[in-house]
Amino acid sequence: MSANSREQNENPFNPGAGAVPPFLAGRNQELSTFKHTLESMAKGRWTNIILTGLRGTGKTVLLKEFEKICEDEKFFPIRSEQFDSKHNNPKQFDAVLKYRMNAAAESLSATKNIGRKLRSVGSMLKPSTVGVPGIIYYEFAYKSDSIPFEIYIENYLSSNWPVFGQNGYKGVVFLFDEFHLISDDASRDHYVLTDFIGAINELQKKQLPYYLVLAGLPKILPNVKQARSYAERMFKTIELDNLSHSEATLAISRPLNNSPRSFSQNLIDAIVDDTEQYPYFIQFYCKEIIERIHKKRITIRDYESIKPIITKQLDLDFFTPRIESLTDREKHVLFSMTDINQADLKFRDIKAKSMMDKNSLSQYLNRLQTKGLIHHHKRGMYMYALPMLRDYIVRKYKPD
Repeated sequence: MSANSREQNENPFNPGAGAVPPFLAGRNQELSTFKHTLESMAKGRWTNIILTGLRGTGKTVLLKEFEKICEDEKFFPIRSEQFDSKHNNPKQFDAVLKYRMNAAAESLSATKNIGRKLRSVGSMLKPSTVGVPGIIYYEFAYKSDSIPFEIYIENYLSSNWPVFGQNGYKGVVFLFDEFHLISDDASRDHYVLTDFIGAINELQKKQLPYYLVLAGLPKILPNVKQARSYAERMFKTIELDNLSHSEATLAISRPLNNSPRSFSQNLIDAIVDDTEQYPYFIQFYCKEIIERIHKKRITIRDYESIKPIITKQLDLDFFTPRIESLTDREKHVLFSMTDINQADLKFRDIKAKSMMDKNSLSQYLNRLQTKGLIHHHKRGMYMYALPMLRDYIVRKYKPD
């Protein structure tokens, strides 16, 4: 085995978008809540979930854990991370839904055989079967001039429920990530979010067990509430935050138990403080430390000797691409915010620093929120959506 291979094997830390950490710290309550929700669903008590939190807090990782729980509890999970703004068009959304449903039918055909035809739900839909061995699975051509999108989704899912029900599944759980990018667009007469939630609600009223777990940035909450006034009665919200000090400590120490490397306790404490208990940064810092310090026992002194190098690497890998993707006006607004040395940033203070009119500023703040850099967490108040973002901007762009 090469030296590089051995080093990789000795490094249990794995930063990445949606990468599963070696130890999932601080999420036991969320996992327990989801399992209890499935148990309630099996008894006919309909509950859907909105999973929200800022970037890097572990939403995608938790969805993968939810998927495992679904399989253990005999619910069929259908997971998708594909969503973006183009899926606010009904035809684009339909394409993703069909693809995932068809993939689900194909996966079932490998191990199960329904062995009998399923009846369609209306000749106006003109259903056609898909060539999935052992399964009669219906696809329908959506045409906006022939049937409302909400009714189309309801009929489409209803007709295909036997694919899962006759295989012994208690229900189907849609685990949809990046769903904050799905919203109604009145200017184009597109109401995908309203129609999708409405269709699922009607199916649940008819005791057809389709359930939703919609994950996304905090913007998802007002989007869903605006789409359907009754949404707050359909959904339970799970909000992810940074880890506590003790949870962050476990996220570092537990993976090292199965590694030939070890960190001194004061080094662990320093990492917890420097990363602000942000799950992604914990993985990033620990990985860099192990890759750059070739010792079995690593101390705080070792870490301090390479800390500037880690900071520079974090800038290059994490912050710089996000900033360079902004327009000049978006940068202007974000950089103006750094002149306010407070955790909570008031709209009126940002307006004064940026010297922009109210409407223009609101537009650019919304863009920055969509790009995951800031968060409008209460009326008239904003905060940075990423730990250490202000420090990076000051260090990189405003050193004076």
